[in-house]
Amino acid sequence: MLKKALFRSSLAALWWKDPIFVSAVTLAAILHALVLAIQFAMPQPSDAATKDIAISLRPSEEKIQQADFLAQADQQGSGEFKDAHRMSSNMPAPMQDQTTGEQQQETLQQMQQQRELKFEEKVLMTVLSWKKEAEQNQRKKALEEMQSQFQAKAAMVASLEAQYLQRQQNFSRQQRIKTVDGIQAKQDASAAYLDKFRQKVELYGNRYYPELAKQQRLSGEVRLLVVLNAQGGIRAINLLESSGHAMLDEAAKASVRKGAPFGRFDASMKDISELRIIRTWRFDPAEAEFEVN
Repeated sequence: MLKKALFRSSLAALWWKDPIFVSAVTLAAILHALVLAIQFAMPQPSDAATKDIAISLRPSEEKIQQADFLAQADQQGSGEFKDAHRMSSNMPAPMQDQTTGEQQQETLQQMQQQRELKFEEKVLMTVLSWKKEAEQNQRKKALEEMQSQFQAKAAMVASLEAQYLQRQQNFSRQQRIKTVDGIQAKQDASAAYLDKFRQKVELYGNRYYPELAKQQRLSGEVRLLVVLNAQGGIRAINLLESSGHAMLDEAAKASVRKGAPFGRFDASMKDISELRIIRTWRFDPAEAEFEVN
């Protein structure tokens, strides 16, 4: 402890002899003096400024009723009352701008939707038009195909008819078929045979004249085609023209059936294998008889 005390006393006796230490202490003292001089030299706020601030912060009872304009009315450098009113009334302006922007955006959206709807309508109309045109083309094509098929079938039928007529003519020539009517019968080689045919048909026709036709006094002419073979037998009876009364038409046919057979063809008819006779049966209600011409 004695040593430490001696050492401290020696240091305390020699500090002023150290130039570095003395310089540092001196510089620190000068800096402190400068700082203290600057702080005490700043001007103090005046009473007038303090009074203005006090007035601006003291609201009156009348102005409390209009609190929206309190700050603007108390500050003399901020403008007149109408400027304050304008500033307060302009506060909702951003909301108005925002509302207008939203309306414009909605209008643009509506216009865009209308354009899209119009575009969709145009596309739909175009698709429907194409579909209608395709259906019309398909129907037209089907109609043309039907007409072509009909024409082909008509041509086929005409060809078959022509072939049939040709074969019939050839068959008639081969079979030696002869057709005569009332006018040709007088000059034909079969005139005698035809006269015998007429007499026999009229005989049975008058004998079996229908009683109901007599009572109703029906009249008319029936034109028949009678086909006979070489033995005088009936091959066919065809009605060419009706009298208008089914009873008379059937009576004419019955007279031919009852008169058959009509005998073999004459020697003058040796080249004929089939005879076709076309005659007219006339019914007379006054005499209740008929004749064959």
